[in-house]
Amino acid sequence: MNAEIGTKTKPGVAAGGAAGAASPGVLHFAHFDINVERGELLVRGSVVALRPKSFALLIYLARRPGRLLSKDELIEAVWPDVVVTDDSLVQCISELRAAFGDSSQQVIKTVPRRGYLLDARCIDASPVSEAAGVREDASRPGLLASLTSRSSPWLVALGTVCAVAIAAALWLGIPDRAQSPGLMSKNTITILPLNGTGSENAGELAEAIGEDLSIEISRLPDTLVIGDSSRHSPPGFAGDASQVGRRLDVAYVLSGSVQRQGEAVSIVLKLQANANDALLWSGRFDYAEQAGWNWRRDVTARIANELKVRIDEAETPLDRPYAGRSFAAIDPTLQGWRLLKRIHTRDGPQRARALFEQSLQIDPDSASALAGLALSHVTEVLNRWSTAPDRQTALAAQAIERSLALQPNDARANYVRSLVLSVQSRIDDAEHALQRALALYPNQPRALQRLGFLKLQQGHPEEVAGPVMLSLRLDPLNSEQVGLGYFTLGMAEFHLHHDDLAYAHMRQVTISSPQNGFAWQWLAAIDALHGRSEQAKVNLIEYQKRLPGHTVGSLKASEYSRDPTFWLERNRFYEGLKLAGLPQ
Repeated sequence: MNAEIGTKTKPGVAAGGAAGAASPGVLHFAHFDINVERGELLVRGSVVALRPKSFALLIYLARRPGRLLSKDELIEAVWPDVVVTDDSLVQCISELRAAFGDSSQQVIKTVPRRGYLLDARCIDASPVSEAAGVREDASRPGLLASLTSRSSPWLVALGTVCAVAIAAALWLGIPDRAQSPGLMSKNTITILPLNGTGSENAGELAEAIGEDLSIEISRLPDTLVIGDSSRHSPPGFAGDASQVGRRLDVAYVLSGSVQRQGEAVSIVLKLQANANDALLWSGRFDYAEQAGWNWRRDVTARIANELKVRIDEAETPLDRPYAGRSFAAIDPTLQGWRLLKRIHTRDGPQRARALFEQSLQIDPDSASALAGLALSHVTEVLNRWSTAPDRQTALAAQAIERSLALQPNDARANYVRSLVLSVQSRIDDAEHALQRALALYPNQPRALQRLGFLKLQQGHPEEVAGPVMLSLRLDPLNSEQVGLGYFTLGMAEFHLHHDDLAYAHMRQVTISSPQNGFAWQWLAAIDALHGRSEQAKVNLIEYQKRLPGHTVGSLKASEYSRDPTFWLERNRFYEGLKLAGLPQ
């Protein structure tokens, strides 16, 4: 998935069409239909969820079937106000091919060094209907095609965040929010990384404050927080509110800075309208000492006022940041959490753990340090880096229960508890803990992605796409998160025997998140199962470069699901790895 999700088109251009062109309500083709007014693509009768830009590109292609369109023409039509690379176009083309089940590129053809064409004839016929008895092909159209028609299970699973999830899931198939009055009232906001100045560790505190605000603002009614403010923005966009706002297609952008001198903290914020860069509000919040830190309450109340939404006083209250903790324990805790968000090497969790242990020596009742300590252990277990997984799992469980006893309403701690329960093979309990985390932080992309993964482990691959696609919409600029999302979708497609789509998703992971060695593992297994022995060997080598030392047996032993439906399909994957040449 690329960053340019949902960028607005020029006035007068309807979802990628030429200005002033006629806009027929429905375009009919042999195996698919495009409802322009409803913003829907139907493939063999099933509604397929597409990102706004992919849908805009589809309409542009569909109105010019059989015509070779250059890359420059397509980019100008779909991204008229944003400078993008060819990669943005390639990502949308890949998504459309996945939607059609077009792994052989028969529907959307690539003409090398020239462009693309839609090789399909527009026909004057009634749209294909599920009721017409169309035969279901096991290889098409895939998991995403069934997202809308099978939305109920995952919407039920999202529980208390249902209303927000519905809005975002609908958004995935709507090219322009202005076409849907029902979504115009939904507030969308991104929080840019706050600039930290002043004393040492100001940057870590600024990052923590940004995450605090993301959690609280996401709890406001009819409000979606898009993007993860605690991570680095793409190069060249870190301080440009209007550019980031356009790339994320949000209504509002919150930006600002944090000045810190010891316990004294000053936060300066401004809220801008994305449509015209107008300054809607600016304010300053001063806190003389740590005991008074309460930016969650103060800032959120002001943002709610500007967005014209009411704060529900009956909702579960959140503790003030670090309330009642020893001040000296705060800095190493913040440093540890920052490290855990950027884990790329085996020693990362250990370095973070040393910082949390330092904090706990100063303040044994630091709930945040205890949650971080638990996460440092479970991260090593989940990444198969641990030499003593049972011992580390037990330490993680002990730490997270102590953390939640001190701060039961902490969203991050509830998320970590879900991870701990997962590695204990308590998958259903892990889902319940994740639901709790999502109730406290409805827009948390990583939790939504994880929910999709748990659905897979419970033997329900058909329920994976809903929460994962929502997670991609909520955090499209984070390449690691995008990679995890596509990885989970790929596994689900494999379990549904959509091997071509699974392969396409895993290939996407190697582009979005090259450090993810497990994607190469899946490519090797699928190649081997389909007789592509030489390519399987090449991909297996790439996997073993990144993650050496694994065997089929060691990988099987590290699976946590005990569900028989899950294992029925997972064993096929391990058979592929064995055929590819991974030692048993």
